Amino acid sequence: MFPFVSNIFRSDLPLFIFDDIFVPGPGIRVGVPRPPYTNQQFRDQVPKPPNLQKMQSVKKSLADYSETQGQYWCILGDMSFEKGDYTKAIQYYDRAIELTDGTESSFFRSRGLAYKKLGNLEQAYKDAIMAIELDDKNIKAHLLCGQVLAERGKSQDNTHDIETAINRLTKARTLCAGQKKQYYEDELSKYIYRAKKLLWYKNKELENQKKRQAIDNYTKYLKQREDMNEEERQKEIHAFINSIGNPDQKQNYDIPSYLICKITFEIMENPVVTDAGQTYERDMLIEAIQKNGPVDPCTRQPISGEFYPNHNIKQATQDFLLNNPWAFEFQSGENYADIEF
Repeated sequence: MFPFVSNIFRSDLPLFIFDDIFVPGPGIRVGVPRPPYTNQQFRDQVPKPPNLQKMQSVKKSLADYSETQGQYWCILGDMSFEKGDYTKAIQYYDRAIELTDGTESSFFRSRGLAYKKLGNLEQAYKDAIMAIELDDKNIKAHLLCGQVLAERGKSQDNTHDIETAINRLTKARTLCAGQKKQYYEDELSKYIYRAKKLLWYKNKELENQKKRQAIDNYTKYLKQREDMNEEERQKEIHAFINSIGNPDQKQNYDIPSYLICKITFEIMENPVVTDAGQTYERDMLIEAIQKNGPVDPCTRQPISGEFYPNHNIKQATQDFLLNNPWAFEFQSGENYADIEF
């Protein structure tokens, strides 16, 4: 009836590595961000906020600037970027940076995003760091830095870059309120949850690598023992694998049914309960009532049309995603290399 989740990891990993904590100064803690609503049908019906991926939040005309100004060349770079000509865009950004003596944070961020599109993560990272050094409140620079670190962390044999990416992305989100750009928060939360999901997968991969190495070493050790026959060795190996966990054994985890909306079959972000006692995703319930009238979408019982927030389910959903990052945007058979940043 409900989606089942498989190939995930043990539940005893330390939770502190998944905390939404960024410490820009002593004693400052950032709360857990809400997961953005993911139902595409509803999101297509609502006005879209400004997109963080865009080079310019406000379009400016070349006529407003001269060729001796960096902004003129940055606009040309933005235009080339939107056409997909990232190499040409970088050339224009180079000129913009040169004319401003490397003092404009946004120019480095724009060039860094173009480098990221070309797959040059190292140069993209350098530009993101330079943009942050010039302006530590540059939301898009922190976002770019986090995205590049997450992408780079996919191919590394440790989790340092991914953990740093989570900090950078969380810092970007904390800056939104102070700059009255809360409309970016949902998009940034999406990247934070994706980075945590990547961290979960990476930790599991590294854990399994250590288990396989331990099993291999123990097998070699047992083969050197002349006081054991083959049957005894196999029995000892099986006991050892059972004690540390089989790295090749598939593990099935399911999303609790009470967290799933009966309309969308997705984890609920804003759960509400009707007077019929059923809980649904708020926006999907509103849409169902508008289409079919005041009846419960599942039981078909008449309802008043009034509903109330289900705070317990909402808190349970946030707790579940905090402890089970794999559940965010989960797809059967997914590969962490395909997580988009």
